[in-house]
Amino acid sequence: MLVKIILGLWSFAGLFWWVLSWRLVVRAPHSVSPVVPQKPRESLTVFKPLPPLEGEGLKIEARGLESFISQLDGASELLLGVHEDDWRDVAPFVEQMRAAYPAANIVVVRRTDIDTMANPKVAWQKLLAPQAKGNLWLWSDADIVAPSGFLDRARDEFEGAGTGMVTFPYAIRTLPHPSALLDALFVNAEFYPGVLFLQRLGPVDFGLGAAMLFSREAFLEKVDWTRLGTALADDFILGQALQPVRLGSITLETVADAKDWSTALAHYLRWKKTVCWCRPGGFAGQIIAMPLFGWIGLVAWHPAHGWLWMGLIGMMQVDVFFAVIICRIAGCPLPARSWVVIELWSLGRIFFWLLSWLPVPVVWRDRLWVEAHRSP
Repeated sequence: MLVKIILGLWSFAGLFWWVLSWRLVVRAPHSVSPVVPQKPRESLTVFKPLPPLEGEGLKIEARGLESFISQLDGASELLLGVHEDDWRDVAPFVEQMRAAYPAANIVVVRRTDIDTMANPKVAWQKLLAPQAKGNLWLWSDADIVAPSGFLDRARDEFEGAGTGMVTFPYAIRTLPHPSALLDALFVNAEFYPGVLFLQRLGPVDFGLGAAMLFSREAFLEKVDWTRLGTALADDFILGQALQPVRLGSITLETVADAKDWSTALAHYLRWKKTVCWCRPGGFAGQIIAMPLFGWIGLVAWHPAHGWLWMGLIGMMQVDVFFAVIICRIAGCPLPARSWVVIELWSLGRIFFWLLSWLPVPVVWRDRLWVEAHRSP
């Protein structure tokens, strides 16, 4: 009887979290209202270093870059970091953007040298920083897509926040490859609701790589480039240095770029382990909302009990149902043919949660990382 009571309470906790997640995503703003400035805006520099394109051109990044370039005004600029080997592919896009948005100040910085830091994004940011003229700096991953009006609203939110940084949540809205489904399930159904929950609680002490807005002066005073450059989770370390951090009200879009299932599984593990490394207590607490642990354990212990199998399958369908509707509300409807993968994800996230605690390294940008702040 005690086991049934515990399992019932555990299942209720899991259901409660799913309902709360659904409500948070429903209530999240899905567009940016136009803002009429009451006074001149602070000068702004947007940092956009490109990863090595490896001969594929700007297939992923072009839409995101244009979404930022189209919003540049007389008080803002965009620093575009390009590897020299990729310039031939990028140059036509830059010319196209300058023709389409003649008022936009696009500054291209090219380099041929190798990364001087373990984290290649931070190596780029350090190279771009001396070129930045803005009093405010916005660091944003190259593939992020911003809604219209984002740059104006972000500056207004930073001015009104009274914190060292404003950072913004993100969701996945398109599935360019079938294997991108796993990225979407993690970001939209697991990660995004948690960020929205923290948004309701007040200031935090981390950043999100989708967009981090802060003052140049505060950065130069408080941030150690060396520590930042040795971190896999550079956004987390930056938020730690500039805290308190406010989570902004605007949701950005990131692109799921996993082209095959092995890449998708590696992405999923890296995301899980990064959260585990940075927030072990909060990551451990996720078990409260994962009653499948209990159902799987009891089914393994008493496989002949039919009601346990029914409970296990039922809880999996709860996961599937809420994952599907949350992804849809976030702007990423999942194809009907993907239901088998979603069923497997319901079980697989339990396995990956356990795997995240083991001393297993992850791969990012051709480098092994053994923890969030160190690579071998």
